[in-house]
Amino acid sequence: MRKLLLFLAFILASAICRAKSNDSTLYYPVVVKFQSMCCGVPSDEPLQKMIHVFKRKYHVKSITAFQIGPLGREGEYILGFSLSELNKKRKQKFISKLKATTILMKDKGYAELELNYSVSTSSLSSRATIEKLNF
Repeated sequence: MRKLLLFLAFILASAICRAKSNDSTLYYPVVVKFQSMCCGVPSDEPLQKMIHVFKRKYHVKSITAFQIGPLGREGEYILGFSLSELNKKRKQKFISKLKATTILMKDKGYAELELNYSVSTSSLSSRATIEKLNF
């Protein structure tokens, strides 16, 4: 009887571990969150212009981001930048330019920058998708 209970406990524990391992976590060194105040999210046009200028100035072929959303009723989403195509010095410059740009983005809602951001895919709503963008 004791062996049977131990065996059942082992099977239950392994099933719980497997269920938890299905949850994948995405990590991004820098994320721009597009938030709404009442009427939608701000335009990403200033961000696109900044990235275009940065690429030209520092001779970067492309910058990859992952758009995750919609996260709310008014189209909130996040842009997660992996920054794998930049070296350490350029990463710091890119992040400082992102900070300066996001402060200015306040037309409908606002944009905020977060560093070292993790997204659990199980916590996303069923509508949310993850789309790869190349700037």
